Amino acid sequence: MRRFHVLSCALTLVFLSSYSYAGIPWIFSWFIATTHSNCSKGVTANNAEFCAVFKSVAQCHCTSSGLPLSMCKDMGKLYQRMLSIFGSQKNACEYQKDTTTKNCMDDWNCYRLGGRDSYGELCNSTGQHC
Repeated sequence: MRRFHVLSCALTLVFLSSYSYAGIPWIFSWFIATTHSNCSKGVTANNAEFCAVFKSVAQCHCTSSGLPLSMCKDMGKLYQRMLSIFGSQKNACEYQKDTTTKNCMDDWNCYRLGGRDSYGELCNSTGQHC
């Protein structure tokens, strides 16, 4: 009987961890901060300093959510972790309250893809991704 209890607890954790934010938003509100007051606000996506500042702010948000810095340094892995938790970039941007959803989407898109933000401005002042 004890083996069954341990197995059922493990399966429950696997089951719950496989859901995206959109599936069970109430559970994530216990573990993921919606705001990060100790982190700087950053700069606009068209600023020449955008890449360095965005990475620093994203790492601050990651560590202030309880993860160790070692898990927050790789921006690719940080982005993938965000997608696995929230299901999409849009869901993650809608969940956070540090900036508007539009600015959050612009920031991630400019960091990852480059091009222009939703205002038509060149990302990182050059159009290049970070």
